[in-house]
Amino acid sequence: MVREGLFKSVDAVLHWHPDDQNKVYMTGFIANKSAKFKFQGIASHAAMSPENGRSALDGVEAMNHMANLLREHIPQETRIHYVITNGGKAPNVVPDFAEVYYYVRHPKREVTVDVFDRIAKAAEGAALGTGTTMTYEIVGGTHDLLINRTLAEVMQANLNLVGGVTYTAAEKTFGKQLQASFMGNIPAIEEAATVQPLQKDITAGGGSSDVSDVSYVVPTVGLEAATWIPGTSAHSWQAVASGGTEIGTKGMLVAAKTMALTAIDLMSNTALIAKAKEEFIKSVGNYQYKPLLGDRKPALNYRD
Repeated sequence: MVREGLFKSVDAVLHWHPDDQNKVYMTGFIANKSAKFKFQGIASHAAMSPENGRSALDGVEAMNHMANLLREHIPQETRIHYVITNGGKAPNVVPDFAEVYYYVRHPKREVTVDVFDRIAKAAEGAALGTGTTMTYEIVGGTHDLLINRTLAEVMQANLNLVGGVTYTAAEKTFGKQLQASFMGNIPAIEEAATVQPLQKDITAGGGSSDVSDVSYVVPTVGLEAATWIPGTSAHSWQAVASGGTEIGTKGMLVAAKTMALTAIDLMSNTALIAKAKEEFIKSVGNYQYKPLLGDRKPALNYRD
């Protein structure tokens, strides 16, 4: 394969992500394609002359309904998420503009693209049926993560050497207060001090990351470090509460030390890099990397 771009001369990439445990990635990120679907209608007074309006929000709701019906007819590992980012300004005005933001995800990039295309067709049908028009803007697109076992074994040895996170008595008290707000099974707070063993098999994960695209052009390895109290859900206020304290700093240092030691091993032993590259070439096969983002530049106004 031809390697291009900023990583063409890079031997390996190391990454990490905050979490509630210490673990080397053998769980791949899933592919993701996202877009904002924008419906344009005709504004009118919703009580005095609704017949003169064409509701852009009706287009969004019709699209969402069809997308939800689609769930029965797609691979069960697929994830479809959406939020209505603009539904109009006032109930007594037929909205002439509405927008809905979609994620489509699946462990395989080709399935992700196929389901996304079907969602786009649902949007076209919704516009046709409501007398509105629709355009969409691709916002994001990431591949599934390629796991490199050669690099993972090196990183695991270093994570075992560094160890997990040890809490002070005050941090344990704080952590248990946070855990009181959790739902489901709550692990022991001492689990932050443990290092999870390396998984034997590669499994599909639940999140997505642009590091997955990097993994298709250069051997890549990563880890999770316990910057949150055990049992914390990602993207929650409890994760922010932990990450903003010394608890988060301790987890960050676990990751930093592990990556530094792994980098030293790779720079000191070129045979490891050669083995990792050989595994990488087999994993990629004949696939020529093509960004799911298309030709557009990454969105800087991701949340707008």
